[in-house]
Amino acid sequence: MSDVKTFFLGLGAQKAGTTWLARYLHTSGRVATNVVKEYHIWDALYLAEHRKMLVTQQQAELNSVNKLRFVLQKSPENYFNYFIYMMAQQAKSMTCDITPAYSGLNRAVLRTIAEGFLERGVATKAVFLMRDPVERCWSAARQKHKIHTGEATIAEEEVLAHARLPGAVMRTRYDMTVTEMESAFDPSMMYVGLYEEMFEAENVRKMSKFCGVEARPSLVQEKINATPIVDRLSDSAQKQIATQYREVYDFAAKRFPQVLDLWKGFNYL
Repeated sequence: MSDVKTFFLGLGAQKAGTTWLARYLHTSGRVATNVVKEYHIWDALYLAEHRKMLVTQQQAELNSVNKLRFVLQKSPENYFNYFIYMMAQQAKSMTCDITPAYSGLNRAVLRTIAEGFLERGVATKAVFLMRDPVERCWSAARQKHKIHTGEATIAEEEVLAHARLPGAVMRTRYDMTVTEMESAFDPSMMYVGLYEEMFEAENVRKMSKFCGVEARPSLVQEKINATPIVDRLSDSAQKQIATQYREVYDFAAKRFPQVLDLWKGFNYL
């Protein structure tokens, strides 16, 4: 394995395996880790709907996570230096920030991140995982509902309303995310995968090679943050969501033809 210092920027998508990816990297023995998985720095600074993630001085006093976010949000210099410090302190050559909300960042911000690390001798690799838009929206809606109500059962109307929210659209417009990534990173520094096939041994090895960590296909059995399915989403509801994200399906079909078989949402288009 190479000892070139590398920063992994996880751009999402939410409910598409990012928590598993973070755990996979953190347990590799090569990646400097912290208790924080989602840092919420660049989304808080540059995405209007995520301004709520900006930590105030008063909030910073509440706990260590808020304090860390407050410091990193204050200055890009703090952000870059923090991750470099972590690698040095833990004697690791890699580290990461996997925050699904970063899927909404534009190419200018992505370049700022990559260039900031490059100036400090650290290469940046971007990772993005995609999932059938219908399944992603449905899973995210169920998780949000359970967090707020404690119940797993969710009404279809709530799922459909969730799929239309600006935040949900941002997280599901994979075509836009990949376009911005490709404008900011060399192809060799990007990994775009599919949730539906990422746990296959061959793809675990492929992703591991990209990340520069040992492949451990045995870990695919571990399911993290899986949201239980209590009720089935009707064909009508699935069709509405699939139609809403038709552009995403068209984009994915051209880039990754296997989604025609992997994504059930195509059955409703």
